[in-house]
Amino acid sequence: MSHLSSGVDDMVRAILAYEFEDLDTVDAGAIDDIRAGFLDDWVLSISTSGMLSERIVAEVERAWRFDPELLVDALLDGADEVSRRRFKGSRGRHAETVPTASALG
Repeated sequence: MSHLSSGVDDMVRAILAYEFEDLDTVDAGAIDDIRAGFLDDWVLSISTSGMLSERIVAEVERAWRFDPELLVDALLDGADEVSRRRFKGSRGRHAETVPTASALG
């Protein structure tokens, strides 16, 4: 499985947005870790939200493990266009964080 249905993807994005609504930056290290396969904390986050069944959480985890960019895309959903392009175009370690649109004004 390399994709999620739009309804599941929308729900995951909403959960992640709610969980991390107080953050004003995209953590470059977190993006790098996701790409390196460190997904357990993210899976736990959606699992403990209570919004998704165990079956759906397992489906999301399989999709993320197959294609971690699905999770990267979900996390960059609230980021500004420049940040999205920067993270989507890079694959290496970053030494900084990039502000989200809400942090810029």
